Amino acid sequence: MLSWGQKRGTSEHGAKLETPLQGPKQHCWFVWDPVGIVCAMATWALVVSAAWVLIRDLLIPSNNIFYAVANCVVFHLLAFLALMSHLRTMLTDPGSVPLGNPPGPDTVSYCALCLSAVPERTYHCIICGRCIRKNDHHCPWVNNCVGEDNQKHFLLFTLYVGLTSAHVLLLLGIPILRSHAQGEWNASSTVSPPSPILFLSLLALMGLLLAFVMFCIQLCTIFRDKTTTEMLYQNKHSQGRRSMWANIKAICGPRISLAWLSPFHSPERHKASERHDTA
Repeated sequence: MLSWGQKRGTSEHGAKLETPLQGPKQHCWFVWDPVGIVCAMATWALVVSAAWVLIRDLLIPSNNIFYAVANCVVFHLLAFLALMSHLRTMLTDPGSVPLGNPPGPDTVSYCALCLSAVPERTYHCIICGRCIRKNDHHCPWVNNCVGEDNQKHFLLFTLYVGLTSAHVLLLLGIPILRSHAQGEWNASSTVSPPSPILFLSLLALMGLLLAFVMFCIQLCTIFRDKTTTEMLYQNKHSQGRRSMWANIKAICGPRISLAWLSPFHSPERHKASERHDTA
């Protein structure tokens, strides 16, 4: 998942205010990376194919209209939220520093690739071709960097992919466990599921494992207010907030609400003066 085509563009300084970014705001953000585009398209194709197999080979043959409709609604709701989170992560500017950004009060370094003065905790991504504020990593599956301004959407993407995969595994596993409990088959029985069901099982299992790992990594970085790069290189000079609660509010929003779970909501960035607030 991680692409290490990132180049550190900061020096070791204390926490300061964010550099005021100059130039017009970019309204459309899209990374023209062939590998990333293919991976992003593959992500959507896998979700759509899973939906097709689930309906055709699992829900319709059940002959239970309520069971089929209820699980179809749950699956498509989770899948829709996952895909919208993916889309928002891919098309949201992760926190890029404008090309040729002039020095500001918190400038700590100069990027020769972007010809820009950059603030603390800003890392250059070779794939995106820009310096990204609080750049966590470049993820080819969303064809974008995960940075300061789209980390919430990436966190929701991993959450909803995991929930969608878990739902599919429950639909596949509960009938098997029920049959085993009723003595319909035992260890000597041979089970040969159809190829589409086997494909769906492997896809859901891989989705659950990968999403769970990524979700846990993101929570860890958010709680500690560090990027994945800073954690790997044990950067002790990045100053975190005083509490995990303050850190999660900085990513998801200042108040607990259903907006935390919405991929359509983008929380306003906390001011630098709030960095040392406690929850």
